[in-house]
Amino acid sequence: MKTSFLRSLLVAGLLAPAASAYSLYDMAPPVGMPESHAVKYTARVAVGYDSNVNMSTVDEEDGLFTELSAGASYSDQEAATKIRYNVNLGARLYEDTAQGVGRETFANCNLTASLSHAFGAGQVYSTRLTAQISPDMDFSNSISSSQAQGEHFNWSWNHAYSKAIDSRWSWTANATYNGYIYTDTAWQHLDRQYLTGGFSLAYRASALTTYNGSISYRHDFRSEGENSKNVYFNVGADHSLDAVSSVSGTLGLQLKMIAGETKVYPNIRFAYRREIGEGLSANAYFSLDNENIDTGRYSGEMYLSDMTIRTGVSLKYKYTHKVSFHTDASVLNRNYSDHTGGKADRTDTTWVLAAGMNYKFTERLSGKLEYKYTTADQSWGDYDRHKITTGVSYSF
Repeated sequence: MKTSFLRSLLVAGLLAPAASAYSLYDMAPPVGMPESHAVKYTARVAVGYDSNVNMSTVDEEDGLFTELSAGASYSDQEAATKIRYNVNLGARLYEDTAQGVGRETFANCNLTASLSHAFGAGQVYSTRLTAQISPDMDFSNSISSSQAQGEHFNWSWNHAYSKAIDSRWSWTANATYNGYIYTDTAWQHLDRQYLTGGFSLAYRASALTTYNGSISYRHDFRSEGENSKNVYFNVGADHSLDAVSSVSGTLGLQLKMIAGETKVYPNIRFAYRREIGEGLSANAYFSLDNENIDTGRYSGEMYLSDMTIRTGVSLKYKYTHKVSFHTDASVLNRNYSDHTGGKADRTDTTWVLAAGMNYKFTERLSGKLEYKYTTADQSWGDYDRHKITTGVSYSF
């Protein structure tokens, strides 16, 4: 029983950042434990077509692009200190200027690194760093806007400390620093950073189910518009449905203090994960939160409320040991209200649909074909974008 509980606490320590996770797909507990492997290197080259390189609403321009990248990954899950990282350095080169910023070359890099250490007496410290610089938006990271505006750098750095009280109760304290910065001066007025701290209490009702309650505080710092202070009160549960699937959900209230006003909003998050060695796997998330993104205006006026719904579903199917397919769908819906200048409410919605195929030519050489469609209904205008990418990667 004690060994099982310590293993569960280790998982809890790794998942403690989930309330402020970089990706909403990470909220559901992992199925099984991560596997160890030696350093693996990967090189990739790809070409693609973009039907609307500037995300223009009135004068779409298409163009070809090339992607180059090199990366490395490593995982050691056998020692008391567990380390895991995945890093990719790359670039995207358009044949002409793109993203409306007069550039042809964009960085396309990402890093995910995690470390956890289990002390005696049921104590676990974990930290996770995720960073990305890219011309593409990732709506599952909880801090992206509904507009795509050039190259941007976003990151999330989380720390968590968990301690067992007895065989069923444990507590976790965590802190997160994340942000979103544009590399082009034309959009730097939308830069934003967040500091979050929280405390949670968990009760392990069984080997499959854990209940939790939490309180957290988040301070938003914006280059333009009002900063805000947010206090969250949540209750939730993590549940393993079976050996290959899990769900997580939280429900609570948010106190948002902005421009001298305090407002109360609902806060809901739900995630589902299913991992199967052969066949179908699925991830899904739903998030309802009142954020502080793109609320400022050039006139100095702003929206005090931006109730945001984020929904995403990802499916993967391994047809044979060589061929696999994947499809993704996400919706970002932002409802802006309470304008300080009395302007009308507005709604921005972005849909993304993607599908692709992977093919293993050999154990080291593989190919990928992917299609992505983005359509946006924004206050500043609608746009559609089709992107097709195909490439090969070599691992050793």
